[in-house]
Amino acid sequence: MENIDLKASTGVSSPVAAPPRRSRWLRTLNVTDAPAHTDAPHCGSIGHVLPFPESCRLAEKFKYDAVNADRFYLKKHGPVQVAGLLKQHHIEPAAFAFSAAFNGCYSDQEFEQSLTHFEQDVSLCREAGFACCVGYVQPSSDTLGYYDHFALLSGRLKRIKPLLEAYDVRLGLEFIGPTTMRVRRKFDFIHTMDGIRSLIASANAQDCVGFKLDALHWYTSGAGLLDIEKFFPGEVVYVELNDGLKGDYDRFTLPEFQRELPGATGTIDIAGMLGKLDATGFDGPVVVEPWNAQLREMSPANAIEKAKIALDNSLKKAGIIA
Repeated sequence: MENIDLKASTGVSSPVAAPPRRSRWLRTLNVTDAPAHTDAPHCGSIGHVLPFPESCRLAEKFKYDAVNADRFYLKKHGPVQVAGLLKQHHIEPAAFAFSAAFNGCYSDQEFEQSLTHFEQDVSLCREAGFACCVGYVQPSSDTLGYYDHFALLSGRLKRIKPLLEAYDVRLGLEFIGPTTMRVRRKFDFIHTMDGIRSLIASANAQDCVGFKLDALHWYTSGAGLLDIEKFFPGEVVYVELNDGLKGDYDRFTLPEFQRELPGATGTIDIAGMLGKLDATGFDGPVVVEPWNAQLREMSPANAIEKAKIALDNSLKKAGIIA
């Protein structure tokens, strides 16, 4: 068929094509700052923590969609410079670490003092474009029984809620599923999806608090695909992918801090999990969190590339175009 020049034949210019909408799944590089409770590369969970400008450069190089915030860099250089780096490298803001002393291991005084720093983090991160905050709930305690523990965190979540609402930030809370993280402590605590839901509901915080969903924690908690299918739209804030170790393990004996890249062993049904979550309309960051010794021993660039390949393959197998 002959090509027709719309402008020449009608005198009307062809409409300018709208820029393509980004995927709902933000493939996120996670090599920035650790949360307040540790100096270890927790938030940089592929085993490398890099300066923020370098994380932006490598995210662009390996075709990630987004990076997590570096709160320390933000405090030193300000949100304008951070937003400029994101724009320069054509990447989007993903999430920042939950720095409030929220969990039961902290005293009331420590919690109250942390709120000032947390509000500063929220303000700076939000100004730089980061609207997602991620943390976790400790699954056990030696000092707090379940009911006292629940009442404490419910009260703290009620205190945090107005800050989240004021800055239009959504907090993702993670349940820690592995039984191995609970057996050595005197008292059990939240380690399932329903536990997190109950905590959020008790603070009437469902409009600004949801889930940070980790594949290993989902699997080891005893949950299944139906549980993923029943998520409400927007209930999941942030997703972490990994796989269980090979060997003589079951879902109750898998360790927390030894994992494989997603899809490496097939222990966890990553494709099923992602497919069900995609059907709920999930829209947010997805990262690789393997806690893997081999990745830690690689150069940062090689580890980042290997994680990206595993991330892309996982989404592809689930039929998700990212």
